[in-house]
Amino acid sequence: MKKGGILLLVFAFIGFANAQTPGENLDATHYEIRLWDFDFTNHTLQGETFIDLTVTAPTDTFVLELKSLTVTDAATDSYGVTNFHQDGDFLTIVVDETVSAGETLTLDIRYGGNTFSETWGGVEWWGTGYVYTLGVGFDSQPHNLGKTWFPCIDNFTDKATYSLYITVTNDKKAICGGLLNNTFDNGDGTTTWHWETPQEIATYHISFAIGDYELWEDVYHGIERDIPVQVYAKPAQMGNVPGTFVHVKDIAAFYEENFGPYPFNRIGYISTGKGCMESTDNIAMASSVINGNTSEEEYVAHELSHMYFGNKVTCSDAKDMWLNEGMAQFCGMFYLAGVYGETDFQNAISSTTSAITNWCKQEEHWIPLNNIPLNMTYDNNAVYNRGAVIANTMMNYMGRENFLTGLRHYLDTYAFGTVSSEQFRDALTEATGIDMAGFFDTYVFTAGMPHYNVNLINVTPNGAQYHARIQMNYWHYGPSHVGQNNRVEVTFVSSTGQRHTEWVGWDGLEAELDLNLDFEPVAAFVDFYNRSLDAKLDNNLTATAPTVLNQGKFKTLVNSVSDSTVLRIEDHFVGPDNDPELPYLTLSTSHFWNFYRNDFGDADVSAQITFSNSLGQDGDIILTENDSAVLLYRANIHDTWHTIPYTQEGNWKLGRFTVNDIQSGQYTIGVIDKILWGVNENTAPALRVYPNPTNGVIRGQNGKYRITNLSGQTLLTGTTHDQIDVSSLPSGVYFIFINGKTQKFIIQ
Repeated sequence: MKKGGILLLVFAFIGFANAQTPGENLDATHYEIRLWDFDFTNHTLQGETFIDLTVTAPTDTFVLELKSLTVTDAATDSYGVTNFHQDGDFLTIVVDETVSAGETLTLDIRYGGNTFSETWGGVEWWGTGYVYTLGVGFDSQPHNLGKTWFPCIDNFTDKATYSLYITVTNDKKAICGGLLNNTFDNGDGTTTWHWETPQEIATYHISFAIGDYELWEDVYHGIERDIPVQVYAKPAQMGNVPGTFVHVKDIAAFYEENFGPYPFNRIGYISTGKGCMESTDNIAMASSVINGNTSEEEYVAHELSHMYFGNKVTCSDAKDMWLNEGMAQFCGMFYLAGVYGETDFQNAISSTTSAITNWCKQEEHWIPLNNIPLNMTYDNNAVYNRGAVIANTMMNYMGRENFLTGLRHYLDTYAFGTVSSEQFRDALTEATGIDMAGFFDTYVFTAGMPHYNVNLINVTPNGAQYHARIQMNYWHYGPSHVGQNNRVEVTFVSSTGQRHTEWVGWDGLEAELDLNLDFEPVAAFVDFYNRSLDAKLDNNLTATAPTVLNQGKFKTLVNSVSDSTVLRIEDHFVGPDNDPELPYLTLSTSHFWNFYRNDFGDADVSAQITFSNSLGQDGDIILTENDSAVLLYRANIHDTWHTIPYTQEGNWKLGRFTVNDIQSGQYTIGVIDKILWGVNENTAPALRVYPNPTNGVIRGQNGKYRITNLSGQTLLTGTTHDQIDVSSLPSGVYFIFINGKTQKFIIQ
């Protein structure tokens, strides 16, 4: 009975411990971490950590995390420890009395053993004479790996200050986060390095690195104080350090100008074997980055910006990692504007915008930015680059000064705390008065991406100006969503090449807007300069010699040009915005192109447009060999979709249209079912021409005939007694009228 009772108590204890969340009812305020006996052969260490805690609800049980290492003793400064137990990564300590809410105490935990590492993360690089920490793991879920070298509340939200005492042999240095307080020669061939971090940071941001390091240092004269610049590298790398970090003070100055005073103790980097990691004051920098030049400078900039985005203000949940990594990836391009010039920044962000737009096309990538699955927390496209592109879109949406004002308010409001996307949204709104709810609903909280299009409805003289009425359209590429507070750049172009850009806004799917311009516009484009995420890809070119402009499956060939020709191709990821309602004709549901051409002098310009029945291209409408592809065109929104002269090659699975003298307007792919265009199984047609499709000659009923295109333009007339030669007509879809009867046919 007693043995059974004891077992029941043990099982009850284990069940209770496992039911608790690490850190539940606790707030860690300070960690004092002491490490020694680093064995580089067996990958072991010994440690003792003192944790200052505030109890937030009555408890006698403290659940922390510690991975791989084994606890040998646990005590407190105020209560007796009746039991401690490790179950996987959980460390549970039970004291002999219930601790009241609001009480403070210190846990003293001794431990040691083999450390943990994975593909990327943990305690790394043993066996090379160096060892260092990377505070997150890409494979581990959750990702936080502060627990791999000290017991802690290992999450994003429980932040604390740190004291580190690291004892190493005299041939090595121990470099940690914070400022070096002192070193102590222990007289036994070892030295203890004492570092202090007075700011509250998450457990994954504190770090150590041990090895034969040398120091390169400088001073950055910041807007409030002088800040040490310290780079620790291996002796063989020291010659590369000045060239790699030549702009680090310029980057810091740009960040201070835009984001506010530098929030930590020093600008510190340390050479590591793999990966770059934003450890506070001790940024891990992969050895390959320290190469003596600036070819990898984006990593220097990216990681330094984390001192603001990630370390000073941290996402409260891994699902919101874009608040850390997306913003830092944006900064890793934004800094170019301050160090190299605006053009370099715009080129970098535009290229990334195009890549992410293309990535977002795939249905498996329709994930809300603020709800990233744990296995994609550190995905380069889903979080880093997409977050960067949306941050840049946000900056353009708000205006740069408003955006930066909002960021400074956000960083100050949540300094050394944690945030959600909703709190970020509200901070921007509060600081600027710009309602950011619609933007966040469209870009952050909804999967997929928006699509915008503009149509010139009419242009009329208005005194010395011109009055332009435009139609704005919103679709959402992905899940159903109707955008509110839509706001985009529209660039108007004149026949002489003048450009003028206006910001326009509306709610919902469609709006007609009126603007006055100083010139007569002949075309209008959304996001001409590719500054925002939008469900289209585009390309611009001013050609002064024969050349080629590609945009996806639309290839434009400038065969000759006497002066210059201006070209723009827009590849939209949605179907045309209206249905021509032509019998038996199905339009693409997945794409259309806007094409613009403006010649100065003479130019010979043609285009090759490829179609395919593969998914992601035209597989939505070309399903079987009975589906015959046709190229459709309209000059503007007032025009109806119709065929134009073209030649066609290939087969139903893959083919190409070639258009000579390609004109400005919209183009899309349609298909006609050959069976429906041939004999009806139930009722004989009033008129039958054959073969249908044809390669050049058709036969049918005798009599006078007239052949038109889909828009009704008469192309051929005559009288037939046997056959009609239609080889002079390009591939496409036509009507033939004989004796008052009508039939459609295809020329292949």
